[in-house]
Amino acid sequence: MKEKMENETLTQQQAEKVLLVKKGMVHTFYNAPWGLVGGDHSLSSIKRDLKNAYLINKTGEQALNMRHGIVVLPLEKCKQSDLLFIETIESFNKKELSNLKQEVGV
Repeated sequence: MKEKMENETLTQQQAEKVLLVKKGMVHTFYNAPWGLVGGDHSLSSIKRDLKNAYLINKTGEQALNMRHGIVVLPLEKCKQSDLLFIETIESFNKKELSNLKQEVGV
């Protein structure tokens, strides 16, 4: 099944507004060749990753079902295992991106 990807790009500011932050940490995972590798990162580390990203997108259905609604492609990297999936607030995972962009006002 081919997923719709047009207009799925977010700015750094939009992405920061929908992060799920718990005790100053944000959960993430990488899709490594041998399986998912997850961990918690500090909010400042995630903001740095967003600032230095080549691309920030809303994820596809599988990652959204795992509550990881943002995927970040870092600069100078292009393998699938370099994609950082970031946990997001519940309302972001359930709404259309165009509606959320209007709500966050960025």
